[in-house]
Amino acid sequence: MARLAILLATYLLIAVRQVPFLRLNRPAAALLGAVAMVTVGGLPLHDAYAAIDLDVMVFLLGVLLLTGYLEAGGFFEWAAEHIVVRAHSARALLGIVVAMSGLLSAFFVNDTICLAVTPLMLAVLRPLGLPPLPFLLAIALGSNVGGAMAPTGNPQNMLIAVASGIHFARFIASLAFPSLGGLLIVFGVLCVVHRDDLKVRLPRELAIPDVPFDRPLVMRSLIVFAGALVGWLTGLSLPLVAITAAAILLAIAQRDPTEAFAKVEWSLLLFFGALFVVMRGARELPLVASLTSAAGAQLHGAPLHDAIVTSAAMIGLSNLVSNVPAVILWLPVVPRVVDPTFTWLVMAMSSTFAGNLTLLGSMANLIVAERAEARGERIGFVDYLKVGVPVTVLTVSLGIATLLVVAR
Repeated sequence: MARLAILLATYLLIAVRQVPFLRLNRPAAALLGAVAMVTVGGLPLHDAYAAIDLDVMVFLLGVLLLTGYLEAGGFFEWAAEHIVVRAHSARALLGIVVAMSGLLSAFFVNDTICLAVTPLMLAVLRPLGLPPLPFLLAIALGSNVGGAMAPTGNPQNMLIAVASGIHFARFIASLAFPSLGGLLIVFGVLCVVHRDDLKVRLPRELAIPDVPFDRPLVMRSLIVFAGALVGWLTGLSLPLVAITAAAILLAIAQRDPTEAFAKVEWSLLLFFGALFVVMRGARELPLVASLTSAAGAQLHGAPLHDAIVTSAAMIGLSNLVSNVPAVILWLPVVPRVVDPTFTWLVMAMSSTFAGNLTLLGSMANLIVAERAEARGERIGFVDYLKVGVPVTVLTVSLGIATLLVVAR
């Protein structure tokens, strides 16, 4: 009974995010739940340690360090600057923002792209007199959709890639078309919903603020990342390649690593580790066992049926408790289904696209909203919903249709 109460309280705190008299974010809520599982729920400490999947943690740490060096060198702002200046109309600028956010997110973690690009876009838009809302939505929606393309795109994909053992190349081959098609959907929906906002004519030259750019550091980081990509594509261990590449970059960067370490989302690593412990404590609970077994029982091996059931579960769970806890909850389910590889890929697609449903659906959305609000621009919940609902329905439908062809 104590473990069930801890599980429910933890998931409630993760879902609600703001409770009166408590100022807890998701990692803090997960940590409270993990500690309670040991101290109150009676989970042995050695079982708690053993529950943490070190492959996932090492993979995530390696990718975050590689991305941290690129961010410290100003790569993302530099890339955004050189891409944005090629826009000749508001509609073209919107398309560029969607494509840039999505393609960069596929390899450099979508949260990082949202952190780096949002302030730059606001600085570009204000002198032009363009309403920021459609472009802010383009960053959030585009980064979510593009992040589904590769194991390096977001935390839940990293978790799925390690747990499933799916080859890096197959992961990208299966999810590239849904993601690229999804970016077109994002652009189309934004153009329809915000058609009046996109009628403003742009000046011939955009005023781009100067951003610091450390070319030697960025070149070293990109070379190391390219080496890691080759290693992943040839089938080498995801975590081993990631942490080896990060270690090589630490050695050759010729720069104090403090700044790169500061860019790492340590709270995300804490969130993962704590959730592993919470779910280990709750694994034998009848409620969890029935939820996971009931989900598994619904997957009969009929591809369309299984894809719809999996996607519906991921959309519901991801918007209740976030996509990472949703994926962790389904970890025991997938190995027992008729076609685990297909189900893993559907989960990667739908749990990521589900983040576009509401403003609270993903960390990327919240990062864009918070970075924008700190600079005087607000994204309303209903304003987001007008775009998020059709984008989610259309992208998930495209993802299911595509995976039925390419992943079977």
